[in-house]
Amino acid sequence: MTKHGKTPAATANPTPAPGDEAAAPVEVKPDAKPDAKDAKPAGNPPPFDERKLKFEELAPFGKLFEIDHLVVLARDGRAIVRANAALGLAAAGQPVGELVTMLRDSEPAAALAAAEAIARLGAAIRPFIPQITLAVDGTKPDVTGVLIDALAALIGIADDELTSALDVPHELAMKSIVEACREVGIQGISFLIAAVGHERSRVRINAIGGLERLGKLDADRTLRFLADVEANDPVPDVRTAAKQAMLAVVARGKVAAVDSLPKHIPDFEARKLGASELHEYDSVIDVDEMVHALRDGRAHVRVNAARALAIKGDKAARAAKSIGLLLRDSVEPVRREAARALGKLGAGAIEAAPELVAALGDGEAGVAEAASETLEALGDQVRDALLRGLETGSEVHGLRVGALIAKLPQAAEALTEAFKSPAVNVQVNAALGLGLLGRDRAAFGVPSLHRARTGGDARTRDAVRRALEMIEPRGETGPRHIGIEGFEERFLTAADFEKHKSAMGSVAIDDLVSHLQDGRDHVRANAALGLAAIGPTAAPAARSIGVRLRDDSPRVRVAAAQALDRIGDAAVLETADDLVGALRDPDATVAETCASVLRTRKARVIGPLVRGLETDDPRHGRRIVDVLSSLPDAADILADAFESPAVNVQVNAAIGLGMLGAERVGKGRKALEGARTRGWERTREAVRKAIDMLDGPRESGPRVIAVDGFETQLLDAAAFADPSKLDVGDLVGFLQDGRAIVRANAATALGAIGQPALGAAQGLGVLLRDDDTTVRIHAAHALDKIGDEAVKDVAGFLVGALRGDARVAAACARVLSARKTRVQAALVKGLEADDETHARRILELVIALPDACEILCDAFDSPAENVQVNAAVGIGMLGTMRAGSQGRKKLEGARTGGFARTREAVFRGLAMLDANP
Repeated sequence: MTKHGKTPAATANPTPAPGDEAAAPVEVKPDAKPDAKDAKPAGNPPPFDERKLKFEELAPFGKLFEIDHLVVLARDGRAIVRANAALGLAAAGQPVGELVTMLRDSEPAAALAAAEAIARLGAAIRPFIPQITLAVDGTKPDVTGVLIDALAALIGIADDELTSALDVPHELAMKSIVEACREVGIQGISFLIAAVGHERSRVRINAIGGLERLGKLDADRTLRFLADVEANDPVPDVRTAAKQAMLAVVARGKVAAVDSLPKHIPDFEARKLGASELHEYDSVIDVDEMVHALRDGRAHVRVNAARALAIKGDKAARAAKSIGLLLRDSVEPVRREAARALGKLGAGAIEAAPELVAALGDGEAGVAEAASETLEALGDQVRDALLRGLETGSEVHGLRVGALIAKLPQAAEALTEAFKSPAVNVQVNAALGLGLLGRDRAAFGVPSLHRARTGGDARTRDAVRRALEMIEPRGETGPRHIGIEGFEERFLTAADFEKHKSAMGSVAIDDLVSHLQDGRDHVRANAALGLAAIGPTAAPAARSIGVRLRDDSPRVRVAAAQALDRIGDAAVLETADDLVGALRDPDATVAETCASVLRTRKARVIGPLVRGLETDDPRHGRRIVDVLSSLPDAADILADAFESPAVNVQVNAAIGLGMLGAERVGKGRKALEGARTRGWERTREAVRKAIDMLDGPRESGPRVIAVDGFETQLLDAAAFADPSKLDVGDLVGFLQDGRAIVRANAATALGAIGQPALGAAQGLGVLLRDDDTTVRIHAAHALDKIGDEAVKDVAGFLVGALRGDARVAAACARVLSARKTRVQAALVKGLEADDETHARRILELVIALPDACEILCDAFDSPAENVQVNAAVGIGMLGTMRAGSQGRKKLEGARTGGFARTREAVFRGLAMLDANP
């Protein structure tokens, strides 16, 4: 018996029965023989089930504990026993996996005890560092703090394991290993620099992300190291991360911070604001605040700051260098807006000339074009920066630099002088720049080119030959003509290619691949089907076909999917990620075609399908799990995926398990049941939906509305004057009623309630797609009465309802026009419309906005064909005076190239401008 009156458990049966209410004292080894220096403590260890013990109380018994028994107690149903068992394991110096599992225990005391045990085990916990890092994603703040301290203590002791633990999602790496590095300061910087040498790119990127956050602690060493990574790392994403980290370290080190982001401009931190919205606050825009906002982590905030500085014009000249740093931003719209903003600063933009010249090499054409326009406006003032830009190793970049130099006075002399440089890159780009001048203007430099046709570097000689050909062109080049009737005139079918199978034998794969990039939809689709007709030997073209799965034309996307299917398994497996991504397609035919291609490959595409579960689009996720559900072991695959730390994967895997049904869900049900009350809120919601799918939804329904005629006749707003008879929740339920009269009355009643019915806005928005015209009109009126916030929330539905019935469109147009810039984003998004009447109704609202020209010019830069077409027509509708030189220049610059429909719309827009001064 112990002094507490309880007998220790017998050695032969150390495992207590589940739910046993008897004491659970830890078993002591009867034959333990401690060293003389570790004399056996007097008495027995205290019972584990009476109170929360301290480590100091258990430490004297550490060498006497039975480890297997402690592991059993760590799984006990009582939190106090689990907590004491964790500290007992620490006292015994035994790291086990149960400690990691306990870190996310639902009882805070047990989780905190496990964290303390891990901290006390020190270096002994090294094998479990990756699992501990993953566990941090779901631990409570106080537990996380203990674990961060424990990991920090291991830096310099367990660097290999800590480096491997960086192979996790970026946010998790930042909140775990990088936070531990922050605790040890300079030593943490040294660890992160060493980690960038790891073979896995995700580890390198996360380590660089840590340097981005902590690099200010040792800015000089960090910047030197990151510059080397940016220049030499073979992985583009790693180089991009290094560039972004350098930008962050420089910004933090050299720019004085201001107190906060601007609070006097509504929605500045919530969404991207239009120039017209920011113009209203011109007088309160503070340049220093906006310079601070340029360094914000949110892309739309950085865009807003750049636009605000552009509004200030030459008064913001001192911000030029800060804006120039954004030209290296990882987000393309931010870079493009920075280039445009610099163009508004006037001569002050010269400070950012080197950054603008560097931006000419941007991979996104829109950014490069904006930088080019700004540099062109600065003219001869940026000559030196442009000449230095000839040092680039990128041919596209060099050609853009050369094209701007060609517009300067004495361009031939400047390029000829640059051609004398010993640097090969400068020679190549200067030669090509001379070629861009043409026969007459390049005359000064032609002798230098002739002298360099032999000797010197091979790249220089090749550039010289090309430059001379540009000065004296030799004729057109391009893919050879495909000798199949109708190939360049109309959409062909697979049967058409079968009829010309003999002619396909003489068609080169490279020519068809080139036609995949043609500006005409039917030519791209035909090229894909032509490669399909060639069959397996066209497998090298798989990646080029995969790109067409993101084509603007649905028929091209379908043809690409069919082509990959017919070329064979090798092509499908190489582009499996593209096919899985295409399951997101808004066109159901495209999505189903891709799903069919994936289903036929079964287990061979499991990897891409599981990776695709990371999507945050519910429809995309359902289509992926629908393909997975066709596999015989779908339950096991989805149950394993559900264990992922990524919340999107958990959500989609849960829904997939529910879709399997009660007979097939297997072990997935246990996984769902165990997650109903833990983890992410979105995961718990998905789990509840999945269980409802397995067991059937709970019965529910709205209560009867006590208004005469509510369910039998169409009522007006006066019938709902008594608010005591109305409940928003019940009315929302009736919005889904099968009777049109009831749905219309429910909408009218919600409108009568007014602003308190704001929560019903989404339900009313859905009614704007109702089959009944009257219901749609009543829904629009209701949203109007509820107020601006409701209209803003469902602006997309209102814009969509402009299609179709004229009465509905008129009602929605009145609601939208009253909100002006508050619905600007939805109107611009609506320009994706492929219906001419729908598009014109949207454009009539857009052109009523004060900065309609700028909005439409921005929209015209979209890669989507429909947006380009509608924006071009909208610019024409503005008329010559409102479109101004900006609108006309935008249209005139797009008369050649691009989509055929876009070019046609451009000419229509120009004709409208000419006809409407």
